[in-house]
Amino acid sequence: MSKQKVFERPKSLSDVRFSYCAGCLHSVVHRMIAEVIDELDLLDTAVGVCPVGCAVFMYDYLECDMIEAAHGRAPAVATGVKRVLPEAIVFTYQGDGDLAAIGMAETVHAASRGENITVVFINNGTYGMTGGQMAPTTLIGERTTTCPSGRRPETAGYPIKVCELLSSLEGPSYIARVAPVSPAGITRTKAAI
Repeated sequence: MSKQKVFERPKSLSDVRFSYCAGCLHSVVHRMIAEVIDELDLLDTAVGVCPVGCAVFMYDYLECDMIEAAHGRAPAVATGVKRVLPEAIVFTYQGDGDLAAIGMAETVHAASRGENITVVFINNGTYGMTGGQMAPTTLIGERTTTCPSGRRPETAGYPIKVCELLSSLEGPSYIARVAPVSPAGITRTKAAI
């Protein structure tokens, strides 16, 4: 009887051990992005743009061209790359502190212009790398190190709902909210990518 591999590391995923915290989904999403790059044969044309926070480590894990952007500026950098290299498949990989806080202007304006880039937004509702502070996307009642009693709208405002905000614009061609926390969620997430 011959053995058949049913599961292996995607070619686009580096053979490097992930450094993320236990339970973090960055590694799961990295693998899905690598699988999509392989399945669509995009390794030679894909360019990833990653800013600060845990997202910045993606350049260690993917074999495609990667660019590190300043905090919040990934959509602006990705726009520049796409305009210079129109044949490239350009994507950003951003956390909630980067995209929904300091980078909100770049995100909204790239979406409003309908830039031909893909933005992968990892929203865990907290600034995970710096100790678990409240993020713009932290839910009402959710506890963080900076709101230990839970986020209250009267003092911290309401969470920013990024998909809903961007959906109000005419430029974006595709927006999806997915959660890779179950087999079905992983399937939906990979399809969205």
